[in-house]
Amino acid sequence: MKLRTRGLILAASLLALGSECAMAERAAPHIEGKMVVQVIGEVKAVDHDAHRVTIADAQGAETRLNVSAGMHDLDKLPLGTRIKSTALQPVTLTPVRHATLQDAIPGDKRFVVQVTSVDAATGIVMLKDASNLPIEVRAQDARQAAALRSGTIVRVDLANRQEKASPRKS
Repeated sequence: MKLRTRGLILAASLLALGSECAMAERAAPHIEGKMVVQVIGEVKAVDHDAHRVTIADAQGAETRLNVSAGMHDLDKLPLGTRIKSTALQPVTLTPVRHATLQDAIPGDKRFVVQVTSVDAATGIVMLKDASNLPIEVRAQDARQAAALRSGTIVRVDLANRQEKASPRKS
């Protein structure tokens, strides 16, 4: 009887431990930030009042970029102008286990990468994808970013909007 009771206690303990680990993985900390992305294409539309430019890439996908209010000559940007710009894309980083690195392909809303370095003072997290493409994410909370370690595998989830671009003719 004692052996059976100990067995039940051991089994219950293992189940509790397993569910705690599963809950910890599900409740992995999310790090909100903004990923630096490059936008290359042609100007399709300019909204002077909203300081917004719509750019179409080579595949025809359109991206709307908010242009800084300091750019006063937006009306001089003709349609069809080739633009090369950077924008900040809101993202969420979530540490994951046992995941294979993926390429960060433009248009993908989710991919898996590896942390290469973290600047705890600024909250800048450097990542690399399966092709060793460097990716920069600026975390909203530097303390959360500092919890990441080099080599950690993270899932990147992109939000739908981009912001603050400075179009440059190329």
